[in-house]
Amino acid sequence: PLLTLAALVFCYRFGDQLVSALFGPFLVDQGLPLAAIALLKGAVGSTTSLVGAALGGLYVFRVGRRQALLACGLGQAACFGLYIAAAAGLGGVPLLWVATIAEGVVGTMATVALFTLMMDAADPEHAGTDYTLLASTVVLVGSLAGLAGGALADAAGYLATFVFGTVLAVAGCLVLVGWLDRHPGPARVAEAWA
Repeated sequence: PLLTLAALVFCYRFGDQLVSALFGPFLVDQGLPLAAIALLKGAVGSTTSLVGAALGGLYVFRVGRRQALLACGLGQAACFGLYIAAAAGLGGVPLLWVATIAEGVVGTMATVALFTLMMDAADPEHAGTDYTLLASTVVLVGSLAGLAGGALADAAGYLATFVFGTVLAVAGCLVLVGWLDRHPGPARVAEAWA
């Protein structure tokens, strides 16, 4: 069951990591000065992530794992619509700021929901090993999605790549939630999922 969950984590994260990995290069190609990119991705990105982490923890606690994974995963994909709009030439720099803030908050909320599920899945008798496997999956998917995103953006452009990544993010979210609805997996996941 843990390897199945690792595969589901991979699915859940692949689309969002594909899009997220390209945002920095996209900002450079939009002609933003390096200082603005540093402010946008650094200070603003970090601050919104902290806000998202706090909101994500509260949201998971209030609505449960399933609802949080579904709502935050789909919410993050919806935020990618702002990247798509920017890649289509709409909104200019103000839209890039809105996209960074929205995705920083909602994307981190999705990460909190996913990491909570990963902690649920870690068997107390070997929790370190279980969680490390799942966390390594998150790192692996980030690397592979970044490579795939770069290759796809080179071949098809940012707009098509952002659309493709968004579709994958929605599909990955629905696959994870749908699978766990039918096969809750380890006993602790089943208990938390109910």
